[in-house]
Amino acid sequence: MPTAPVLDHDALRGLGEQLESSEILCGFLRRYLALLDQRLGRLERSLACADQEGWMDAVLSLKTSSTMAGAQALAQEADDLQRESVRCPSWSAPVGSPPSRSLTAATVPDGPALTRRVQRMAQLRALAAETARQLQNFLQQRDGAPSS
Repeated sequence: MPTAPVLDHDALRGLGEQLESSEILCGFLRRYLALLDQRLGRLERSLACADQEGWMDAVLSLKTSSTMAGAQALAQEADDLQRESVRCPSWSAPVGSPPSRSLTAATVPDGPALTRRVQRMAQLRALAAETARQLQNFLQQRDGAPSS
């Protein structure tokens, strides 16, 4: 698991100050949360189809959106995945395998890079769930606070 905290509260405060509105900040974070599962789903579909380009696009989307939303640990994990993908660009697997809703080593084409990515996806899902939980708590606390 990552060493970075799940949420960067300083980044969230800074974003709130930049936006000059608690309401806009909370709206942005709610949209981030609403799209988080879709972003992870894009990663899983790319992985299941051995689509390196789709994988990298989805990793970058997760990384940048997580950075903006103060989801520091998730952004760090996505950055690690990006770096790993650059170091190991070939998945050595056939393209076109049918996507699977639930990824396991048995549902993904063979290859050491793919197997590692399946394992990383399970960790990423768990981290995303914790990120969502902490952001929802943050939003609940903000909802009780007056707007900036």
